[in-house]
Amino acid sequence: MMDRRSFVALGLSVLGACGRAAGAEGEDGPSPEGAIDNIVANGIAPAAGLVVRKGGKTVFAHGAGIANGGHPFRTDTKMRVASVSKLAVALTAHRLAERGEIDLDTPLSFWFGDALRHPDFPDVDIPVRHLMSHTSGLQDPEVYWYTETGRIEDLFTPDMWLPGPPGGYFTYCNFGWGILATVLERQVGERFDLLADRITLGPLGVTAGFNWSGVPKEERRAGATLMRKIDGEWTVQVDGPDMLEGSGPAIMMPPGKSLEDYEVGTNGTLFSPQGGLRASLEELCPLVRTIAVNETAARPAWVFNPAAQNGDTDNGYFSVYGEGPQIHPPSDSPVPGVKLIGHHGEAYGLYSGAWHAPDLDAEIAYAITGMPAPEDAEVPPSSIHRTVNAWDAPAVRAAADLLRR
Repeated sequence: MMDRRSFVALGLSVLGACGRAAGAEGEDGPSPEGAIDNIVANGIAPAAGLVVRKGGKTVFAHGAGIANGGHPFRTDTKMRVASVSKLAVALTAHRLAERGEIDLDTPLSFWFGDALRHPDFPDVDIPVRHLMSHTSGLQDPEVYWYTETGRIEDLFTPDMWLPGPPGGYFTYCNFGWGILATVLERQVGERFDLLADRITLGPLGVTAGFNWSGVPKEERRAGATLMRKIDGEWTVQVDGPDMLEGSGPAIMMPPGKSLEDYEVGTNGTLFSPQGGLRASLEELCPLVRTIAVNETAARPAWVFNPAAQNGDTDNGYFSVYGEGPQIHPPSDSPVPGVKLIGHHGEAYGLYSGAWHAPDLDAEIAYAITGMPAPEDAEVPPSSIHRTVNAWDAPAVRAAADLLRR
């Protein structure tokens, strides 16, 4: 197992292969290239990268460090992008709606009966679109995923319901995305990973896939292992060597079972729709742009009202949400004065983000592939914004600098 010193030494040896050469530091600090390089050189993470596009053209692309083994981390390296994955799920739902294959105002009880009616408010319908704006009245139960043999209904418990009526109160809920994927499977009759590829990922011209589904073998082998610092050493959290050398979708299957045994529509959590997309930074840019210019998806579906206290903002992490993307208005943005539409990601050793800036016709996508030790998990927020911490702050600052040029 590599320790931090080994990763840094190996990372520095391949920096030249991971993007543009690092530029000289400016008067106010390192260049954007230098900022990304320093994340690795300072031992913050095994790898980091940033892509910035303006007017549909890439103006900056730089990666540093090690993806896995002898593979350098590049801006075309695929990784588990955490909650940025939700953008692909939401875009799939909206595109199906545009094709007339699903009505997002249909209540969830159409597919689940009374099991998805709030027990204290049984007369209140919960439309599909409320899952995407986190206003469904649901919160995450202790467990919100299942193996192939489980039905998603088996995860429904009384403690998944919030005290108030569904429809207006915001609570960020990963479980809603497993439910949404199940709805899409039941409605269309197609396995979620294949559906997302056919409706969204394929038309975008990318080879990304949920839980590695459909990703070319050579791209999977060069994918990024996500790490966490345990007892001073970088320790694999997701996509270690065995997973990257594997073939077929990476899903939890009980002994003696295969994906062919899965009954479509029974368990939309199987492909981790809440966070399991494997995609590169370069692929996230067209994804975030496409959903951000979708008027239905990107319109504010929930706005925090301090007087009404109509949502759990996670201490200011959330203030506006669309039907899929998070929205940062200019007055509450990691890039001050710049509206951003997209999503943050944080899970299993990764900090990430993918954002479209509509007023600048620009996109940014960044990732840091390492997290601190569990006892240091509460990384203090940076001075930039509540959503930015000390780990990903250099990448966000670099992106802001590039957007303003």
